[in-house]
Amino acid sequence: MYDHKYLLLLLVLCSSKILLSAQTELSGIVLDSTDRQPVPFATVYFDGTTRGQTTDEQGHFTLPLTGMERPATLVVSHVNYAPLSLVVDDQTASPLELTLRPANRTISTVLVQDHNRRQKNLEEFRPLFLGSDDWGQRAQIQNEEAIVFARDYVQQRLEVKNDYIKRMLVQADRTNMQWAPDGSYVLFDKAVNLQATANVPLLIKLPDLGYTLQLDLVHFQTDYEVGRTGSLGYYFFQPEEGFDGKTRARHRRNRERAYYNSPQHLLRALYAGDPANSGYRIMEPPADENGSPQDVDLSAHLQVTGPDEKVITGLQGHHLIVLYYGDRKGRPLPPARWKRVHPTQSGLFFGADNCPIRADGTMGDSGLYFSGSLGGRGVARALPSDFVPSKQ
Repeated sequence: MYDHKYLLLLLVLCSSKILLSAQTELSGIVLDSTDRQPVPFATVYFDGTTRGQTTDEQGHFTLPLTGMERPATLVVSHVNYAPLSLVVDDQTASPLELTLRPANRTISTVLVQDHNRRQKNLEEFRPLFLGSDDWGQRAQIQNEEAIVFARDYVQQRLEVKNDYIKRMLVQADRTNMQWAPDGSYVLFDKAVNLQATANVPLLIKLPDLGYTLQLDLVHFQTDYEVGRTGSLGYYFFQPEEGFDGKTRARHRRNRERAYYNSPQHLLRALYAGDPANSGYRIMEPPADENGSPQDVDLSAHLQVTGPDEKVITGLQGHHLIVLYYGDRKGRPLPPARWKRVHPTQSGLFFGADNCPIRADGTMGDSGLYFSGSLGGRGVARALPSDFVPSKQ
């Protein structure tokens, strides 16, 4: 015979934390790790989406889960704390108790002679990060003072063969310049990259897409020798479409333009195993100058690793050609209509033997690198991972 008191207690204990597979929302509390006090006004969001909320004065939050693909990365961000991220899946129990560590930041004095160098860094960083087109020029980082720059250097030696070269070197702004005793050569440090991170979440206005982007920038780097630029961070998109019907329609059109022939669009097509249906033709470059590109079936390299995630395997070090066939509005064309269309060309490089991709078109730090049209897109054209284009 069952003990009803014991059974009731067991039911209460089991129901205090519920697995997300049976939940329509995720709730929790954010606490300070040092004194266990609630942290108000922290931003809690799912990375790469429009789903987020600010904690109340008691540190509580509640996020909707309906239609949310899992696993997903939950991020907690606050200007006075180090950001926290964790993977949430169907086995995650709610409510959550999340603790933030106070940020360990040192505010250094900016020397007057360093001001011009910082301005040069910003002028180089903006088009690389936001984009060099008109959308990138209209996007604005509202707190650029939070960006911290760094570079790696290699020592270079330059022979001074005449007075003209000597005068040019004297006027040049070279780092750590050292002249030979007889003036016959000079040693200087040459930058090989530009790196950036941020002390606090960056707030970026994207007027062409109708978003304010909160970005916890973990790392940005552009390498000059290989011509490769990449960044890693956590993205929270806050729609700012307004109530004007024309403005909302313009934002919707621009989002569609930004989506097609984007890394997100391509990765969704690769995940589905049918890139041609999305307007893409993937080819291997010719082995020599007399050869011709050959079509590649990437579905043969796809392996399922979990819910909504696959890996592309066995292609480390390969450069592939990506051709996109779209109509005048950028929407994909079926293969039967490719003959009369000039495709847009991009490149895809596999920097690792296992490159994860997800159903929503995200990849994290997977070792995939884009060049050409796909590689030239900045943050000004970024979209939430839960963006869905209108049906054609």
